[in-house]
Parts: sequence; C-alpha cells; structure tokens
Amino acid sequence: MADESSPMNLDTPWRRDPAEIGRSLESWARDTFGADARLAEVTTPENGMSSESILFDVEHGGTLDRLVARLAPLPSLVPVFQHYDIELQANAMRIVGARTDVPVPEVVSVILDETVLEVPFLVMRRVDGRPPTDVPPYVFGGWVADLTDAERAEMQRNAVSVLVRLHELRPDNADLGFLDRPGKGDTALDQHLGHERGYYEWARDGGHFPLIERTFDWLEANRPTLANPTVLNWGDARIGNMLWDGPTPTAVLDWEMAALGPAEVDLAWMIFLHEFFQNMAETYGMPGLPDFMRRDEMAAQYTEMSGRSVEALEWFEVFAALRFAIVSTRTSLRSITYGQSEMPDDPDDLIMFRPLLEQMLAGTYWD
Repeated sequence: MADESSPMNLDTPWRRDPAEIGRSLESWARDTFGADARLAEVTTPENGMSSESILFDVEHGGTLDRLVARLAPLPSLVPVFQHYDIELQANAMRIVGARTDVPVPEVVSVILDETVLEVPFLVMRRVDGRPPTDVPPYVFGGWVADLTDAERAEMQRNAVSVLVRLHELRPDNADLGFLDRPGKGDTALDQHLGHERGYYEWARDGGHFPLIERTFDWLEANRPTLANPTVLNWGDARIGNMLWDGPTPTAVLDWEMAALGPAEVDLAWMIFLHEFFQNMAETYGMPGLPDFMRRDEMAAQYTEMSGRSVEALEWFEVFAALRFAIVSTRTSLRSITYGQSEMPDDPDDLIMFRPLLEQMLAGTYWD
C-alpha cells in the first residue's frame, strides 16, 4: 500500500491531493518567476492513468502564465510503469516542436530535484483544446459523437496526418539517440519486444498471465520482415492523448512511451485503442462510432499521405494488444492493491479485452 504520510486523492488513491501539490508548486513558482508569484488556480485533467498532471495558473509581475506540470508517479503508489523518464518526454516534445509542424506544448522547465514534489516533473505551457474522454469513453457520447460525419472524417484524417508528420523524424535525419534502447535488442523491433518482455516481468508482480505469454509466443513465431525505415514512435498514439478544437488537433500529449520503431507501432496502437472502446460500446448495447477510425481506411490514408505502404498491420495490431494487455493487468493489480476490486480465479480475466486478444491469436479477429 501507499505510504500513509503521502496525501492521496480518495477517488483515485494512486494520485496525490492536487491542493497539496499546488502548495509545493507555488514555492517552485516563486523561485522561478519571482517572490510575488502565486498560483491562481489548480485543477486536474480528465484523462490519464499512468502519471499525474496538474493544470495551474501563475500570476507574477502583472502577467498570467497558464501551465501544466507532468509528474513522475510516486514509487509508493503502485505506478503503472517501472521507469518514467521525464527528460525523455521533454526531449521528444522539443525535437518534435523544432523539427515538425505537429503541435506540441512548449517545455518551460524540467525539474529533476525531488525535494520540490518528491519526484521529477516537467512544466509546459498550457494549450487550449479538449481531449476525447476516456471515462466515459468518447464512443459512448459527448463532443466527438456530436460532430457531423464529415467533421469526424476530417478528425480521422488529421489524426493520421499527425502520425505521418511525426514519422518524418528518423535516426538518419534527426538526433533521436535518446530514444535508443540498445540493451533491449539490436534492431528497433527487437528493442520493442525486449522492452515489453522486461515490462511484463516487472508488471506481473510475481503472477503469470497465460494469455499474455501465448501472445509473446505468437509474436515471435510470426515476426515480420520489414523494409520501411525506423522512425520516431510517439508510443501512446491515440486521439485521447491529443487536444482538439473540433476536428483540428491543437496539441499532441503524453510522450512517456516514446521510442524508435516501425511506423506501424503507432498506427496499430491508434487503431486498436479505438477498437477497444468501440467493442466496449457494443458490449453495453450502444452503437458507438462504427464508421470512425476503421483500420482499412486509416491504413489507406497513411499510405496516401506518407507514400509508404503499411507493413504487417495485423502483426502490429497483436503487438498493440499485447502492450495494452500488460498495462491493463498492471492497472487492474493496482485496483486490487487498493481494495477497489478482487483478484479473479482466472488471472487472464484481468485483461479487460480478453475476448479480442483471444480472437487475434485464433485468427478470427479480422473476419
């Protein structure tokens, strides 16, 4: 359990009290902007499971700075990820902002001194816009569902365009060495698989999930031969990690999973995370958004915009499902730790989309 001396949010006990964080941020703001600096407002965003983000305004010298702090999780509060590299996230946003026209927040400061908030954090300038909601999922209703069909089609094209423009950054034309993980494998694909194996060994916390282990075996047995170049991977590439003004993206957020790899890592993740939400809607008897972000359309749009064919998309969809399955088991184990749910008899039931993954391994998912 968490350290009882750490103030927590009762609704999400792995998060700390925003007011308490705000008091520490005000001290940082005075050191940064001057003795007259004060926090005018402190709130938390709707989305996000792996880390804490705090929205805050700083008044100083007659000006107002609208900022966001992105905090590494406290190790005592059952983090989702074993390693949380604040500098990597800042470097990713800085190079994307400098080398592409993809909208990313401006990084104001990276604070590695843990005496301020107990963990490293980065501060960014806030960008106007709203994300598609995760809770409830945007396919259940809300502003994305309220768009016209034409507006959602434009939103989809814009989401694919973001990936295409990000993927223009490659190790041969940009300084992406900070994303290299040589200890995980020789090639970028090896590194992705090696990283996920290491993450699973940590995330399972001594347990075993046969379905995940079968998926690793399937991926190894069906590993593709690729011709397209290695590119910058956003990592957590989904529309819920973007801010929008209607169908137009205003900011690309959440870079903790950034890496080097095939472009299909991002494309398949974006497709699968939408399919996960769509399947959830249909399970609850809702129509969802069945004509939005369809895999064949997105792959065709990616090819059209990039000039490159999409390789082994089914394999990368299984890889996306594997990655999400490990995250899913980790967040489920966290809920069990905090007494919000119970351990099922079959550990594979902690994978919230178990039927979809089983269909993938059986080859029926794409029928």
